[in-house]
Amino acid sequence: MEQNQNKNKGVAADCSTSSDDVERYFNSLPVGYRFAPSDDELIRYYLLRKISNEPLPPNRIHVVDLYNYSPQQLTETYKLNRERESQWYFFTSREKKYPNGSRPKRNAGELGYWKATGTDKAILDGKKPLGFRKSLDYYEGRQRDGTKTNWKMHEYLLHQSLVPSGATARGKNPLQPKQSDCIFYELSLAW
Repeated sequence: MEQNQNKNKGVAADCSTSSDDVERYFNSLPVGYRFAPSDDELIRYYLLRKISNEPLPPNRIHVVDLYNYSPQQLTETYKLNRERESQWYFFTSREKKYPNGSRPKRNAGELGYWKATGTDKAILDGKKPLGFRKSLDYYEGRQRDGTKTNWKMHEYLLHQSLVPSGATARGKNPLQPKQSDCIFYELSLAW
């Protein structure tokens, strides 16, 4: 799979085809079509394939170190066709807040942080679990005294039973994220 490394305004992107090809593909679709996969499609056709190193269908998903950027920086870098789309999609590796802990790092650059809200929603294929969706709200400022904004994000995690056996191995560095720690985010602005 050919990889295109694109640095755009300091945000790293990684796509299986060139951004021009993807743009042409989506612009060639009739009016009314847009990239808007359902929860189970996101897990089955994108996250599971990404972790398994399988080719992905044409998509508008960017690979970004999400924790280094605020939503404003991400949305300025990855413009949407406002007539067709209202959400941004990202893959990122999951990072831990503390090296020996299990809590995820949810910083958003130096400007704010993401805070989990509500309970996790199980995503099922019939009765079989595919994964989970967690809702997050963006807060500007430091934790404890941050100000809630209208930015919302959904975090998608693959159910452990679906993680391919080869995707669980870490490299030589035990702190390096596993491939199975790759998670998917859907970012939107609550209007």
